[in-house]
Amino acid sequence: MNETPKVYSAINAVQLAMSQEGIAKTGRHQQQNYAFRGIDAVYAALAPHLAKNGLCVLPRVLSRETFEKQTKLVSPLYFTHLMVEGDVGSRADVAKHTICTVGEAMDSADKSSNKAMSAAYKYACFMAFWF
Repeated sequence: MNETPKVYSAINAVQLAMSQEGIAKTGRHQQQNYAFRGIDAVYAALAPHLAKNGLCVLPRVLSRETFEKQTKLVSPLYFTHLMVEGDVGSRADVAKHTICTVGEAMDSADKSSNKAMSAAYKYACFMAFWF
């Protein structure tokens, strides 16, 4: 009889820990006045649980679209849309579970891809670990 891959037990253990701890929305977007969970808070909260349960998250970009728009002040604003997959891998049996998500971001300089990757990673973790 086939045994359930250990990656799912490990994901469930991280879900249990995150359901008890959660991640508070301690960031505040000043211009639009809303609270959010930043990527650094997600990394800090998840890292010990991923390590304890022998999991790693390995993202890869499947596709990238970037376009430029002019703002009212005639300065460019760069929009990036990424399709990202992330493998949640287990060291216990080398099994993995793949999560697919999107990342979208805009920036007036060269950071729209970085921001889109952070968003994709954050929401992939939200989907996998339910917090």
